Amino acid sequence: MADLSQVGLVGSPVQTNGPGETVPPSNPLVLAEHDESEPFEISTDDAQFLDRLDEVHESAPLDVSYTNDGQVIVSSGSYVGVMTLPSGTQIEVTPKQSVTRLLWALQYAFDTPIDSMGKETGFTGASSFFDAIGVLFLTELKTVLDQGLHRDYVRTQAVQEHVRGRIDVQRQLQRAGPTPTDFAVEYDEFTTDTVLNRAVLAAVRVLTGLVRDSELASRLQHEEQRLRQFTTIEPVSVDAVERIELSRLNEHYDLLLDLTRTVLAREFFEDISAGTNRSLALFVNMNDIFERLVERAFRAAAKQIGGLTVEGQASIQNIVDGPHAVSMRPDVLVRHEDGTPAAVIDAKWKTGSASSGDVYQLTSYVLALETCGALVYPGHSEHGGEESTVMDQFSLRSVELATDAVAPSYGDYVDVLEDSAYRYLTSIL
Repeated sequence: MADLSQVGLVGSPVQTNGPGETVPPSNPLVLAEHDESEPFEISTDDAQFLDRLDEVHESAPLDVSYTNDGQVIVSSGSYVGVMTLPSGTQIEVTPKQSVTRLLWALQYAFDTPIDSMGKETGFTGASSFFDAIGVLFLTELKTVLDQGLHRDYVRTQAVQEHVRGRIDVQRQLQRAGPTPTDFAVEYDEFTTDTVLNRAVLAAVRVLTGLVRDSELASRLQHEEQRLRQFTTIEPVSVDAVERIELSRLNEHYDLLLDLTRTVLAREFFEDISAGTNRSLALFVNMNDIFERLVERAFRAAAKQIGGLTVEGQASIQNIVDGPHAVSMRPDVLVRHEDGTPAAVIDAKWKTGSASSGDVYQLTSYVLALETCGALVYPGHSEHGGEESTVMDQFSLRSVELATDAVAPSYGDYVDVLEDSAYRYLTSIL
């Protein structure tokens, strides 16, 4: 499964007015992917916040340029999400029209069962990007709590009447009094108060302050109270969150940890509480989301057909030996039961024309594996059905995954999505 790229940043408290005000064309300023705004006036604080986002993250979700008279132009890329500037101006980057409902796309990408809230709106209006993340997070958190919080051994320092573990000699000697009646000890405690659970608690507290829907916020608060019975509110560094590794004992945290990292990505959200609005940015990369969508759809299709296995981000043999060799990791590799390749898939989150680089990359996979290949695009990309051949032997086809499906329910949406992958696989087998 593809890793999820996230961007998170928190800044200064929102200022409702001040010198050199930001005057956007609209508030919220809504951009599509790979879009740009009209030039507008921007305050110094807002400009500094945008600059900081660019400095903190290797791949910033927004590009900023300036006209000769000092007005700003904000350009979007493949990240979707929400940003609130110090002035209170909100910038929303929405997914392209090829995703009919963001929540359903995220839900399918994260493979998480949805609860009965029935949210299915887009960014603007009654719902928001935060609400979409919040619904997914709530569902996964409830699943983890129902299965049981993971326990682990945590090094603990305490002062107790009886010796437990070992005496911390240095701390014991520093204790006041000639004959202290208690002991400074250090021991390993088997507890739920771990870095993993503290990170989850931090993330749910952040989301509670960000979601717009009052019912969703109330449900998040309820689950927060359940979690606080077993875990304390303590600062957790982003580095510590990134270092968390799951085992078979806590693998049920897999999706929740992904979402936790999304919320707490790189810059920790501190001091977000009810009544306090802060400048912030939270984005996810739709390239990563689409890779997850494609892998899940082809896994489902392969299971339905039978006799096939699917590898995500598979490592394959290089066709180049020597210093010019580069790693080759197609998004999806479908194999027959005997291990021979059936198809190699490369996911491309774009609606424009195919680039030569895309074709060359897939061609190298096809030649290395000696099998047919497909460039998989989102719905509404006008690529479906295009077919070529490689070396007069292997099929190279463009396929649309129906992310633009108009469906009455999430289940129907999934059926249409997976049918796209099923039809391709059955056509080549």
